Amino acid sequence: MIRLVAFDLDNTLIGHSLTISPRVKSAVARAMAQGVIVTLATGRGPSPTDQFAAALHLTAPLICFQGGIVYDYAAADGSRILHEVRLAPEVIPLIVRLAEERRWNLQFESPDMIYLPRESDHPEAVYELLRVANWKRVDNFLTDLPETPHKFILSVHSPAERDALAAELRACVDEALAAITVVPSHPILVEGLPHGMNKSVGLAWLAEYLGGARDDVLAVGDNDNDVEMLSWAGLGVAMENGSPAALAAADDTVPSVSDDGAAVALERFVLQNPNSSPRL
Repeated sequence: MIRLVAFDLDNTLIGHSLTISPRVKSAVARAMAQGVIVTLATGRGPSPTDQFAAALHLTAPLICFQGGIVYDYAAADGSRILHEVRLAPEVIPLIVRLAEERRWNLQFESPDMIYLPRESDHPEAVYELLRVANWKRVDNFLTDLPETPHKFILSVHSPAERDALAAELRACVDEALAAITVVPSHPILVEGLPHGMNKSVGLAWLAEYLGGARDDVLAVGDNDNDVEMLSWAGLGVAMENGSPAALAAADDTVPSVSDDGAAVALERFVLQNPNSSPRL
């Protein structure tokens, strides 16, 4: 019985327009009315993830930064971070040096802000993704970051370049950089996360926090950064145009985001199931 549903955001719940379709909103509302808990599991930070959660009227804590943060945005006594893991501080200067040497487009992310260098060659598509986020440029990553970030992102201009960049970054992970996990998360993005971090870590933490079991969890995603979550959940569902790795990890598929695949997942596996149960 599905009691908890976790949706990836980009290319799962939202497409290029960064909006949620009426059909998806309706399906989520009906699932919640049926007693199912719905959350978001995304690489984005608490902001702007909370904006999308509010648009869906979600009340459950959100899984952000690829599992690195579990964020209770709707708590009665004010939003708060329930659980978090940050990058090891010693990783920062090493990644900054590598990015400078190899001319990588680098950004660091914290819960309330995304930091880009003063001068960069970031692709226009990155700015499209950032248009609902808080971001700014800084002069020096080594002195201008106000806190240890939760992750970093490298971006490329063409999806054809992404996997080579991921491989190059992994090849640089020697003993000094063993404290990071490298994962492609978008057709033009490669992320560096705290070692061992992925969405399944955050989702497992949330399920335990809510008192549930993995067999009661439905996870829906589309890309390599969703693989562990799709494998961990009792039922993992990939968008039909998802990455080969996501498709291989999933138990089933639904149509793409443009065809409201997220709504289809709820209609097929939750709303048509008379045994879907009350809250965890």
